Amino acid sequence: MSDNCPVCGTNSYKVTGRPKPNSVSVSFIKKDYKVVKCNGCGSYYVYPRIDFTDSQWSELYNSEYFSAQTNWLIKKRAKELALRFDKALSYLNNSDKINFLDIGTGEGRALIEAIRRGWNATGIDIVDNRITEAKKNPITFISGKFLEIDLPENHFDFIFLDSVLEHVLQPAEYLAKIKNILKPNGIVYIGVPNEDSLFNSVRKLVFRFTGQKTISEKLKPFDSPYHVVGFNHQSLNFIINKTGLRIKLLRNFGRKLDFLSNPVNSKAFWTGLLFLFPVEMIGFITKRDVYYEAYLTK
Repeated sequence: MSDNCPVCGTNSYKVTGRPKPNSVSVSFIKKDYKVVKCNGCGSYYVYPRIDFTDSQWSELYNSEYFSAQTNWLIKKRAKELALRFDKALSYLNNSDKINFLDIGTGEGRALIEAIRRGWNATGIDIVDNRITEAKKNPITFISGKFLEIDLPENHFDFIFLDSVLEHVLQPAEYLAKIKNILKPNGIVYIGVPNEDSLFNSVRKLVFRFTGQKTISEKLKPFDSPYHVVGFNHQSLNFIINKTGLRIKLLRNFGRKLDFLSNPVNSKAFWTGLLFLFPVEMIGFITKRDVYYEAYLTK
Protein backbone atom coordinates (compact mmCIF):
# COMPACT_ATOMS: atom_id res chain seq x y z
CA MET A 1 0.00 0.00 0.00
CA SER A 2 1.18 3.53 -0.80
CA ASP A 3 2.14 6.12 1.82
CA ASN A 4 0.12 8.73 -0.11
CA CYS A 5 -3.16 10.15 1.20
CA PRO A 6 -5.66 7.26 1.43
CA VAL A 7 -8.49 9.55 0.30
CA CYS A 8 -7.15 11.55 -2.68
CA GLY A 9 -3.79 9.88 -3.37
CA THR A 10 -1.59 12.99 -3.18
CA ASN A 11 1.68 13.04 -1.25
CA SER A 12 1.69 16.61 0.05
CA TYR A 13 0.95 16.99 3.75
CA LYS A 14 1.48 18.94 6.97
CA VAL A 15 2.54 17.18 10.19
CA THR A 16 0.15 17.74 13.14
CA GLY A 17 2.13 15.76 15.72
CA ARG A 18 2.98 12.29 17.00
CA PRO A 19 0.38 9.64 17.82
CA LYS A 20 0.38 8.38 21.41
CA PRO A 21 0.48 4.57 21.85
CA ASN A 22 -1.08 2.51 24.62
CA SER A 23 0.44 -0.46 26.46
CA VAL A 24 -0.70 -2.95 23.80
CA SER A 25 0.18 -1.12 20.57
CA VAL A 26 3.59 0.12 21.76
CA SER A 27 5.06 -3.35 21.18
CA PHE A 28 3.88 -3.30 17.53
CA ILE A 29 5.35 0.08 16.60
CA LYS A 30 8.58 -0.22 14.60
CA LYS A 31 8.48 3.06 12.63
CA ASP A 32 8.49 6.78 13.37
CA TYR A 33 4.80 7.41 12.76
CA LYS A 34 3.27 10.89 12.48
CA VAL A 35 -0.29 12.19 12.14
CA VAL A 36 -0.50 14.40 9.04
CA LYS A 37 -3.07 16.52 7.20
CA CYS A 38 -3.33 16.17 3.41
CA ASN A 39 -2.78 19.47 1.60
CA GLY A 40 -4.97 18.21 -1.24
CA CYS A 41 -8.27 17.04 0.30
CA GLY A 42 -7.89 17.96 3.98
CA SER A 43 -7.97 14.38 5.30
CA TYR A 44 -5.90 13.32 8.31
CA TYR A 45 -3.93 10.08 8.22
CA VAL A 46 -0.91 8.28 9.65
CA TYR A 47 2.42 8.56 7.83
CA PRO A 48 4.05 6.24 6.95
CA ARG A 49 1.25 3.74 6.33
CA ILE A 50 0.63 1.47 9.32
CA ASP A 51 1.77 -2.10 8.65
CA PHE A 52 0.39 -4.04 11.64
CA THR A 53 -0.41 -7.71 11.00
CA ASP A 54 -3.94 -9.12 11.11
CA SER A 55 -3.25 -10.73 14.48
CA GLN A 56 -1.97 -7.42 15.90
CA TRP A 57 -5.11 -5.57 14.75
CA SER A 58 -7.23 -8.34 16.29
CA GLU A 59 -5.38 -7.96 19.56
CA LEU A 60 -6.16 -4.23 19.59
CA TYR A 61 -9.84 -4.81 18.77
CA ASN A 62 -10.46 -7.42 21.43
CA SER A 63 -13.51 -7.58 23.67
CA GLU A 64 -12.11 -4.90 25.98
CA TYR A 65 -12.48 -2.38 23.14
CA PHE A 66 -16.14 -2.01 24.07
CA SER A 67 -16.42 -0.28 27.42
CA ALA A 68 -19.14 -1.02 29.94
CA GLN A 69 -22.37 0.86 29.29
CA THR A 70 -25.12 1.83 31.71
CA ASN A 71 -28.73 0.91 30.95
CA TRP A 72 -29.44 4.64 30.41
CA LEU A 73 -26.77 4.88 27.69
CA ILE A 74 -27.80 1.59 26.05
CA LYS A 75 -31.41 2.79 25.79
CA LYS A 76 -30.35 6.19 24.48
CA ARG A 77 -28.18 4.68 21.77
CA ALA A 78 -30.91 2.19 20.84
CA LYS A 79 -33.30 5.11 20.33
CA GLU A 80 -30.73 6.96 18.20
CA LEU A 81 -30.17 3.82 16.11
CA ALA A 82 -33.91 3.39 15.52
CA LEU A 83 -34.17 7.01 14.36
CA ARG A 84 -31.32 6.48 11.88
CA PHE A 85 -33.06 3.42 10.48
CA ASP A 86 -36.32 5.36 10.19
CA LYS A 87 -34.53 8.10 8.27
CA ALA A 88 -32.99 5.54 5.91
CA LEU A 89 -36.42 4.00 5.32
CA SER A 90 -37.81 7.41 4.38
CA TYR A 91 -35.37 7.46 1.45
CA LEU A 92 -36.08 3.91 0.26
CA ASN A 93 -38.78 3.32 -2.34
CA ASN A 94 -38.87 -0.40 -1.62
CA SER A 95 -40.60 -1.18 1.69
CA ASP A 96 -40.60 -4.97 1.15
CA LYS A 97 -38.00 -7.30 2.66
CA ILE A 98 -34.82 -5.22 2.96
CA ASN A 99 -31.35 -6.67 2.49
CA PHE A 100 -29.32 -5.00 5.24
CA LEU A 101 -25.53 -5.01 5.62
CA ASP A 102 -23.71 -3.80 8.74
CA ILE A 103 -19.99 -3.27 8.09
CA GLY A 104 -17.98 -3.15 11.30
CA THR A 105 -20.60 -4.99 13.34
CA GLY A 106 -19.02 -4.61 16.79
CA GLU A 107 -21.51 -5.68 19.42
CA GLY A 108 -24.17 -6.22 16.76
CA ARG A 109 -26.85 -3.82 17.95
CA ALA A 110 -27.60 -2.68 14.38
CA LEU A 111 -28.18 -6.32 13.40
CA ILE A 112 -30.62 -6.72 16.29
CA GLU A 113 -32.57 -3.66 15.16
CA ALA A 114 -32.63 -4.95 11.56
CA ILE A 115 -34.01 -8.33 12.61
CA ARG A 116 -36.59 -6.63 14.82
CA ARG A 117 -37.84 -4.90 11.67
CA GLY A 118 -38.00 -8.17 9.72
CA TRP A 119 -35.05 -7.43 7.43
CA ASN A 120 -32.46 -9.84 6.00
CA ALA A 121 -29.47 -8.95 8.19
CA THR A 122 -25.78 -9.56 7.44
CA GLY A 123 -22.84 -8.34 9.52
CA ILE A 124 -19.11 -8.17 8.74
CA ASP A 125 -16.20 -7.58 11.13
CA ILE A 126 -12.60 -8.68 11.58
CA VAL A 127 -13.34 -9.85 15.15
CA ASP A 128 -16.61 -11.29 16.48
CA ASN A 129 -17.54 -9.14 19.49
CA ARG A 130 -21.31 -9.58 19.15
CA ILE A 131 -23.47 -9.78 22.23
CA THR A 132 -25.57 -12.95 22.63
CA GLU A 133 -28.74 -11.51 21.11
CA ALA A 134 -26.85 -10.55 17.93
CA LYS A 135 -25.72 -14.17 17.43
CA LYS A 136 -29.22 -15.60 17.05
CA ASN A 137 -30.72 -16.84 13.80
CA PRO A 138 -31.48 -15.67 11.14
CA ILE A 139 -28.58 -13.19 11.40
CA THR A 140 -25.68 -13.89 9.02
CA PHE A 141 -22.21 -12.98 10.24
CA ILE A 142 -19.02 -12.98 8.15
CA SER A 143 -15.67 -12.76 9.92
CA GLY A 144 -13.00 -11.15 7.76
CA LYS A 145 -11.87 -8.05 5.90
CA PHE A 146 -14.61 -6.34 3.94
CA LEU A 147 -12.45 -5.71 0.86
CA GLU A 148 -11.53 -9.41 0.65
CA ILE A 149 -15.09 -10.79 0.97
CA ASP A 150 -17.01 -11.74 -2.17
CA LEU A 151 -20.42 -10.04 -2.10
CA PRO A 152 -23.09 -9.84 -4.84
CA GLU A 153 -23.42 -6.69 -6.94
CA ASN A 154 -26.54 -4.50 -6.65
CA HIS A 155 -27.80 -6.60 -3.74
CA PHE A 156 -28.16 -4.53 -0.57
CA ASP A 157 -30.92 -1.99 0.03
CA PHE A 158 -29.34 -0.45 3.12
CA ILE A 159 -25.64 -0.49 4.10
CA PHE A 160 -24.64 0.79 7.54
CA LEU A 161 -21.18 2.11 8.50
CA ASP A 162 -21.33 3.76 11.89
CA SER A 163 -17.88 4.71 13.21
CA VAL A 164 -16.13 2.49 10.67
CA LEU A 165 -14.54 4.52 7.86
CA GLU A 166 -12.08 6.20 10.24
CA HIS A 167 -10.75 2.75 11.22
CA VAL A 168 -9.75 1.52 7.75
CA LEU A 169 -6.55 2.17 5.82
CA GLN A 170 -8.33 2.17 2.42
CA PRO A 171 -11.51 4.25 2.87
CA ALA A 172 -11.84 5.17 -0.84
CA GLU A 173 -11.73 1.49 -1.82
CA TYR A 174 -14.35 0.74 0.86
CA LEU A 175 -16.81 3.23 -0.59
CA ALA A 176 -16.14 2.08 -4.15
CA LYS A 177 -17.02 -1.51 -3.19
CA ILE A 178 -20.04 -0.34 -1.22
CA LYS A 179 -21.35 1.46 -4.27
CA ASN A 180 -20.89 -1.74 -6.29
CA ILE A 181 -22.91 -3.96 -3.92
CA LEU A 182 -25.62 -1.33 -3.24
CA LYS A 183 -28.85 -1.57 -5.19
CA PRO A 184 -29.77 1.36 -7.44
CA ASN A 185 -31.47 3.95 -5.20
CA GLY A 186 -30.32 2.03 -2.12
CA ILE A 187 -29.11 3.91 0.97
CA VAL A 188 -25.72 4.05 2.69
CA TYR A 189 -25.39 5.46 6.19
CA ILE A 190 -21.94 6.77 7.18
CA GLY A 191 -21.01 8.14 10.59
CA VAL A 192 -17.50 9.54 11.21
CA PRO A 193 -15.88 11.81 13.82
CA ASN A 194 -15.20 15.44 12.89
CA GLU A 195 -11.45 15.89 13.34
CA ASP A 196 -11.85 19.67 13.14
CA SER A 197 -14.29 19.73 16.05
CA LEU A 198 -14.03 22.27 18.85
CA PHE A 199 -13.40 19.37 21.22
CA ASN A 200 -10.15 18.53 19.39
CA SER A 201 -9.07 22.18 19.49
CA VAL A 202 -9.51 22.09 23.27
CA ARG A 203 -7.54 18.83 23.44
CA LYS A 204 -4.68 20.57 21.63
CA LEU A 205 -4.61 23.30 24.28
CA VAL A 206 -4.66 20.71 27.06
CA PHE A 207 -1.71 18.88 25.48
CA ARG A 208 0.26 22.14 25.30
CA PHE A 209 -0.44 23.08 28.92
CA THR A 210 0.50 19.59 30.17
CA GLY A 211 3.85 19.40 28.37
CA GLN A 212 2.63 17.13 25.53
CA LYS A 213 2.72 19.65 22.68
CA THR A 214 4.28 17.10 20.28
CA ILE A 215 1.23 14.81 20.60
CA SER A 216 -1.36 15.27 17.85
CA GLU A 217 -4.94 16.03 18.90
CA LYS A 218 -6.08 14.45 15.62
CA LEU A 219 -6.83 10.72 15.44
CA LYS A 220 -5.86 8.05 17.98
CA PRO A 221 -4.35 5.35 15.79
CA PHE A 222 -2.46 3.52 18.54
CA ASP A 223 -4.85 4.02 21.43
CA SER A 224 -8.57 3.32 21.71
CA PRO A 225 -10.61 4.00 19.57
CA TYR A 226 -7.82 3.36 16.98
CA HIS A 227 -8.75 5.91 14.31
CA VAL A 228 -6.25 5.74 11.42
CA VAL A 229 -7.95 8.15 8.97
CA GLY A 230 -9.75 11.37 9.91
CA PHE A 231 -12.37 13.47 8.17
CA ASN A 232 -13.70 17.01 8.23
CA HIS A 233 -16.38 18.67 6.08
CA GLN A 234 -13.98 19.13 3.16
CA SER A 235 -12.54 15.62 3.04
CA LEU A 236 -15.85 13.87 3.71
CA ASN A 237 -17.43 15.65 0.75
CA PHE A 238 -14.36 14.87 -1.34
CA ILE A 239 -14.41 11.10 -0.74
CA ILE A 240 -18.18 10.88 -1.33
CA ASN A 241 -17.93 12.79 -4.62
CA LYS A 242 -14.88 10.76 -5.67
CA THR A 243 -16.84 7.54 -5.22
CA GLY A 244 -19.80 8.84 -7.22
CA LEU A 245 -22.35 8.43 -4.46
CA ARG A 246 -24.95 11.19 -4.01
CA ILE A 247 -25.66 12.93 -0.72
CA LYS A 248 -29.23 12.81 0.56
CA LEU A 249 -28.38 14.35 3.93
CA LEU A 250 -25.15 15.49 5.58
CA ARG A 251 -25.17 16.94 9.08
CA ASN A 252 -22.79 17.85 11.88
CA PHE A 253 -23.98 16.75 15.32
CA GLY A 254 -22.96 15.36 18.69
CA ARG A 255 -24.42 13.58 21.68
CA LYS A 256 -25.30 15.72 24.67
CA LEU A 257 -25.78 14.79 28.33
CA ASP A 258 -23.68 11.62 28.12
CA PHE A 259 -22.33 12.47 31.57
CA LEU A 260 -25.71 11.24 32.88
CA SER A 261 -24.63 7.70 32.04
CA ASN A 262 -22.20 7.83 35.00
CA PRO A 263 -22.93 7.80 38.76
CA VAL A 264 -23.21 11.29 40.29
CA ASN A 265 -20.36 10.54 42.70
CA SER A 266 -17.97 9.52 39.90
CA LYS A 267 -15.16 11.54 38.33
CA ALA A 268 -16.57 10.83 34.85
CA PHE A 269 -19.88 12.49 35.76
CA TRP A 270 -18.32 15.76 36.94
CA THR A 271 -15.73 15.85 34.15
CA GLY A 272 -18.54 15.44 31.64
CA LEU A 273 -20.79 18.03 33.26
CA LEU A 274 -18.20 20.74 33.93
CA PHE A 275 -15.88 20.26 30.95
CA LEU A 276 -17.26 18.13 28.10
CA PHE A 277 -20.86 19.39 28.15
CA PRO A 278 -19.94 23.11 27.76
CA VAL A 279 -17.48 22.30 24.95
CA GLU A 280 -20.12 20.20 23.17
CA MET A 281 -22.73 22.97 23.44
CA ILE A 282 -20.37 25.62 22.08
CA GLY A 283 -19.32 23.21 19.31
CA PHE A 284 -22.98 22.76 18.40
CA ILE A 285 -23.59 26.51 18.23
CA THR A 286 -20.47 27.15 16.14
CA LYS A 287 -21.11 24.12 13.86
CA ARG A 288 -17.94 22.43 15.05
CA ASP A 289 -19.60 19.48 16.74
CA VAL A 290 -17.84 16.16 17.18
CA TYR A 291 -19.50 14.01 14.52
CA TYR A 292 -20.77 13.87 10.93
CA GLU A 293 -23.40 11.58 9.52
CA ALA A 294 -24.38 11.19 5.89
CA TYR A 295 -27.15 9.34 4.03
CA LEU A 296 -25.98 8.49 0.51
CA THR A 297 -27.46 6.83 -2.57
CA LYS A 298 -26.40 5.84 -6.08
